[in-house]
Amino acid sequence: MEKKQPQKISITTVDGQPFKVPVEGSLGLMALGYKGLIAWRQVRRQYQKAREANNPQADNTQTENQ
Repeated sequence: MEKKQPQKISITTVDGQPFKVPVEGSLGLMALGYKGLIAWRQVRRQYQKAREANNPQADNTQTENQ
């Protein structure tokens, strides 16, 4: 069975030049992405709650149709 070679992912600048991210920077980028994901989920949850509060019958019609 052949071993799969790890896929190399590269980050490039606008002009196509490779941009090397040091190991310490990659951990920071991952943490920043995680914080962004958490913030996005919170905003989405607030939007859904506000939408449900403004239109309480929408949930009833979806339940009846299923």
